Amino acid sequence: MARLSFQNVPTKSGGVISGNISTGAGSPFGSGGKYEAQVANIKAEIAKKPVGYYDPPPLTLWKDSNPVIESKLEDDPAVQKARERLGNLIGTYDPSHPRASRLGRYGSPGEILAMEQKINQQYKIISDIRERLTAEKNAPVILAQQEQQAREADLERKLEIELAVQRALEKQVINQRPHKDPTAPAITSSFPIIPIIIIALIVGIFLLRRRA
Repeated sequence: MARLSFQNVPTKSGGVISGNISTGAGSPFGSGGKYEAQVANIKAEIAKKPVGYYDPPPLTLWKDSNPVIESKLEDDPAVQKARERLGNLIGTYDPSHPRASRLGRYGSPGEILAMEQKINQQYKIISDIRERLTAEKNAPVILAQQEQQAREADLERKLEIELAVQRALEKQVINQRPHKDPTAPAITSSFPIIPIIIIALIVGIFLLRRRA
């Protein structure tokens, strides 16, 4: 789904706005959506600057196989100790090649199970430390993602306010235009015309008689 990510884009009201919004079909920010016009204004502002000018910082989660994390594992004393123990344990019994050692060929099921548990314990120590380091690296990214979601909700509220203000201004302009009330009575002269005609006839007859 198409998305629009931006940060600190100026608005007509004089502030700035940030967000990571869906502009696909059905989205209130997409074509035909409630905030289509406001998003068009944001895109117009973004287009005024070089590509990437208003882009937010990338929000990429770290993987546990990242070289930086692996390097930290190499330097961790607990990991070093766990790997040393692993080397000694697997030298006695290697679960991937169970028949390659004396324990694997002649050991009892209980002895083999106890050895596998010791080996798995060392693997878990390393795995737990890797997860902790990954979580520490990802904490700022996860926080930034949460802030992006909050900004999207804030963006919707701001656009709702701008939309309401725009509608109110348009309504005010319409109300200020002169318009004819269809229910108002037609404007007519309040001076009666029929009595004027009668008076004119009487005066006319009177003048004709005098001339005669």
